[in-house]
Amino acid sequence: MQTTTMEKEEFLRLEFKREGANYRLQLLFATDERGIVYRVTSVLFANNWNILGASIRSLENGQIEDEFLIHHSSNAELNETELQKLKTEMQQLFREEISIASYMIKKGKMANNNSKDPHAKISFKNEDNQDLTKLRIQTKDRSGLLCNIARMLYLECMDILSVQANTKGSEVDDLFEIKSESGHRLDESMQVRLVRNLKNIL
Repeated sequence: MQTTTMEKEEFLRLEFKREGANYRLQLLFATDERGIVYRVTSVLFANNWNILGASIRSLENGQIEDEFLIHHSSNAELNETELQKLKTEMQQLFREEISIASYMIKKGKMANNNSKDPHAKISFKNEDNQDLTKLRIQTKDRSGLLCNIARMLYLECMDILSVQANTKGSEVDDLFEIKSESGHRLDESMQVRLVRNLKNIL
């Protein structure tokens, strides 16, 4: 896969390549938009695609590049038909033709919070020279986990600048770079609130 410049009228481009039993899905967005991670992970989760890894970055031209390593829960193949379905459903959410909550109900797929991990680790790091906060989450993997985390950050008005999601066996080690709604790194009170809310979904 090679990143290319998008046409002006094009908002979202999807490409993929197979890697063994998994697929590397690349999404290129013409512009940044709040809730990208939440919407994309919702569509993948709703269509039974498990996220094994994720990488999100901003390009110099202002476009956003997301890359997900995915595997279907029933070992289904990713082909052009499935790719177009994913793109269409993502576009519906970004255009707000349907709310995410209504979409998930329609797909009959709600995130499962029943299998909580009492040993989940949540940590924050603020660099002196950066106006952002690094959030690290280490926990047991389960279906819809990244979608749940992205939803909580979205509802808390946190801007996700980047994600490095890694799954090894049954363990997840995710690193997020986030900012508050005001565009600054998180202060102590915000961190305490996030820990409380994250513990409810991990």
